[in-house]
Amino acid sequence: MASSRIAARYSKSLLDLAIEKGQLEQVKSDMDGVAEICSSSKDLVNLLKNPIVNSGDKKAVLNTVFSSSSDTTKQFIGFLVDKKREQELPLVAEQFVASYDQMKGIAKATVVSAVQLSTETMAKVKTYVVGLLGKGDIEINNVVDTSLIGGVIIKHEDKLLDMSVSKELREIRKTLIYN
Repeated sequence: MASSRIAARYSKSLLDLAIEKGQLEQVKSDMDGVAEICSSSKDLVNLLKNPIVNSGDKKAVLNTVFSSSSDTTKQFIGFLVDKKREQELPLVAEQFVASYDQMKGIAKATVVSAVQLSTETMAKVKTYVVGLLGKGDIEINNVVDTSLIGGVIIKHEDKLLDMSVSKELREIRKTLIYN
């Protein structure tokens, strides 16, 4: 719990700094990259958490890994290392992106389907989800799960709309067993 509060404070500071410097879009892009790299590289996360590795070495590695980032982002990452909060970097990046999306009114939804959906179908699903949630700007991500057999599952924050064939089969099975 304390970690998420710490990450929220640092991400808010970075958001305010990016707005002040007029680099919000660049820093958002950088934080997307940081979150992606941290989620895919367990070695980097372990390095950030390792108390034996000194701050200078951590800064050198982070500067190399995030060399294409803006100066503001690099300075902020260096600041986290100086304050011995480098292990919070993945959470700070996630919090920053979430705060940015909230500020811009962007919602995110995941559509799970049995097969990869075409762009035309994704557009129809997006229109449906916009009407369902009442939000104007929604980013939709398609995830394939062949166990669904057919239909879709739509996930947004803590909401779940299951319109899959496998769910219907489970419901039929329950009805047959308990009646």
